[in-house]
Amino acid sequence: RIYTCYKKRERPIAHSLSAEQSTPRAPLHPSRKATLLFLLSRNASMDAMNDTMLPGGLPGAAPDLSGYVKYTDFATVVDHLWLLLSAFLVFIMQAGFAMLEVGTVRTKNAKNLMIKNIMDLAAGAFVWWAFGFAFAYGGGDYSGGQPNGFIGANGFFFIKGYGPCDPEANTCLYVAPEGPIEPKIMPFAGWLFQWAFAATATTIVSGAVAERCSFLGYVIYATFITGFIYPVVVHWIWSPYGWLTAFRDSPHGAWVAPGAVDFAGSSVVHMVGGCTALVAAAILGPRIGRFDADGNVKPMGPHNAAFVGLGTLILWFGWYGFNPGSTLMLSDGYVLMAEKVAVGTTLAASGGAIAAICMCFVKDGYLDLPPLCNGILGGLVGVCSAVAVAEPWACWVIGFMSGCVEFWFAVGVQKLKIDDPLDASAVHMGCGFFGLFCGGLFGSKINTAAAYGDAQPCGAFYGCGGQQLGVNILGGVMIMAWCMGMASIVFGAMKLAGILRITSEQEHKGLDVSYHGSAAYDDTIDGSGSAKYRNKVKEATILEEGPE
Repeated sequence: RIYTCYKKRERPIAHSLSAEQSTPRAPLHPSRKATLLFLLSRNASMDAMNDTMLPGGLPGAAPDLSGYVKYTDFATVVDHLWLLLSAFLVFIMQAGFAMLEVGTVRTKNAKNLMIKNIMDLAAGAFVWWAFGFAFAYGGGDYSGGQPNGFIGANGFFFIKGYGPCDPEANTCLYVAPEGPIEPKIMPFAGWLFQWAFAATATTIVSGAVAERCSFLGYVIYATFITGFIYPVVVHWIWSPYGWLTAFRDSPHGAWVAPGAVDFAGSSVVHMVGGCTALVAAAILGPRIGRFDADGNVKPMGPHNAAFVGLGTLILWFGWYGFNPGSTLMLSDGYVLMAEKVAVGTTLAASGGAIAAICMCFVKDGYLDLPPLCNGILGGLVGVCSAVAVAEPWACWVIGFMSGCVEFWFAVGVQKLKIDDPLDASAVHMGCGFFGLFCGGLFGSKINTAAAYGDAQPCGAFYGCGGQQLGVNILGGVMIMAWCMGMASIVFGAMKLAGILRITSEQEHKGLDVSYHGSAAYDDTIDGSGSAKYRNKVKEATILEEGPE
């Protein structure tokens, strides 16, 4: 996706003037530099610049631009800075996930969830650097052959990650002894941006298996998701080689034209995490005491509602890097697209929140915080696919409908006696697939052309037929099959090996005490640790299971 940005969306070099093209004159006054750059960025004519900038409006004269920053150089800096800032915003989403998950679980597992969320970033960075990124965006195969539509095979550990650079391209990293060089596949800012996305996909699963998954099981599944399951889907849809990509830049391998429209990851990120989460929760089994003998759900409410609410707001804030940042650049008018995407993101969150809180009142007769927060997240997930191609009103509709999908999907999962503590499968799988569906319906002609080019079909609601809808549905079904199939293998194998789930004693004590030495909250008077907490756990265990 980022590779395509810098290969296909090249900025016109006609916006700058070289010193060789100008007649030597006295340098412009520094106070007029901003005006000059504005005129250059608007591709103003030479006469208009002279009339505006030079005393007396001398015809045919051109200013001496030596010492000034070219528009193309300035645009490159802005685009890379935008990508870095967007990556930082997506990184902050990890703090939102951590607060949301910690607040939702019981106190005896709070430290465990915080450790796992931090490890998603730390360990995920190593895995993404080692081979995840290469599987996602690398072209070719291990023998140096042509790229294929299924998986990449170049860029492991950044080995041989540089190539010659055209000095006029404004993307050279530095001048080596053999000449200017640049990263072969994408800028380093792009790697950072995609790493933050990969960490998001992995974190989704930790909420679904909370409070009963072993730490070894977590390490194994997190490695597989970040290093293989997620990168393969990225290669399909966001690399220039994938068989479902809308940014096709390779004549090799199969390709389903015109490619899937998934601007910010309804399927690539959220369906991967959500489908894996559903399978993981089903194989792992429910928490002790979650369902009674008749299969009815026993409430296990959040221990800290403030964490749940604040975590959701941090996630909403981080989504302004997730969605608008997916424009990948601000120059050449893409800043206008980023603005529109930010508005659509806001309206989708609004629609999801309103839908979920209404559904909660209809079903339960009161207004509760977790459904409200999940409705916001569901709306944000659902709009990721179509946010660049849909009008703002359509983004609100998508968000509202996604909030309804999330609420009733979560109810259905509970009816199946699958214990998903954070409703991760409902938010990310249900709303992710629905969002991909909407990407084939709500894309207007002008917005689709602006985001993907004139050759990309618009949505079915705008008179372009069902081609784009069909490709998006195919993509969703294939992603679902891939992720659920791989998750069944990984989690099924760990269950058979006896390393997936903790013991009942550890579950009663809590993962904080069992794995991490002490509870997250010290409830002793002298601050000496968790002795009082352990006694409470022991008494509760005796009451539930009886004396030994």
